[in-house]
Amino acid sequence: MKKIIFICFSLLLALTGGCSMNDNDKNSTNDNKTEAIKPKDMDPKDLPQVPAFQDEKTREYMVSTKEEEPGYYLLESKLKGFRMLFPEDGEYSDSETSKTNESLFFDSINNKTNIVMNASLKFYQNESFINNPETMLDIVSGKNEYKGKFEKIEAKDKDIYFASKQENFDNQESPSYIYLGYIKSKKQDYLGMEYSFMFSCSANVQTCKQNPKGYEKKVKKILNSVTFNLEEREDGK
Repeated sequence: MKKIIFICFSLLLALTGGCSMNDNDKNSTNDNKTEAIKPKDMDPKDLPQVPAFQDEKTREYMVSTKEEEPGYYLLESKLKGFRMLFPEDGEYSDSETSKTNESLFFDSINNKTNIVMNASLKFYQNESFINNPETMLDIVSGKNEYKGKFEKIEAKDKDIYFASKQENFDNQESPSYIYLGYIKSKKQDYLGMEYSFMFSCSANVQTCKQNPKGYEKKVKKILNSVTFNLEEREDGK
């Protein structure tokens, strides 16, 4: 009799345990499905109520709705060549994409300070000239009419060449602050990115309070967050 009771009890445990495992498997599957949904495929009402997600073009670049750092989310380029922190108030402006290169332009407006940021990034892969800092810095300097030197910031996986300049445009009472340079991958040859960030007063206001140190800190945060995703090519073609 005791043996029969023991067998029945064992069968009951097996059945309930199996159900529990099935439920866990279902939950795990559902979680994976949830994680796989990209912001671009979600209802805007369910996304963070910030320009980076509420703008249709911008959210195509956003990896997830997880806030990586206060005010920043993760962006991935169309070629999946790089990822970086993207400001929550950032918004797509324009882009150009080929098989090996990609340009991305975006803007942001801080309504509290009336400061506008205009940013441009150009990503290169399998281009031999990106390995030559002298050539790249000549290119960047020419595009930005810059004649000064660059600071070299060495990170574990990349070298960041950084410079800044102040520009006084005829139609602006306050100066604009520009941060420019390029990033070269240390882990992969023929891989890098040129960049420029410009901060200026909004055209809708006559004056605004400038904060160059804050601008530089913001730009360096974004640059240091850049990670390159592509595999190394040896020929540079």
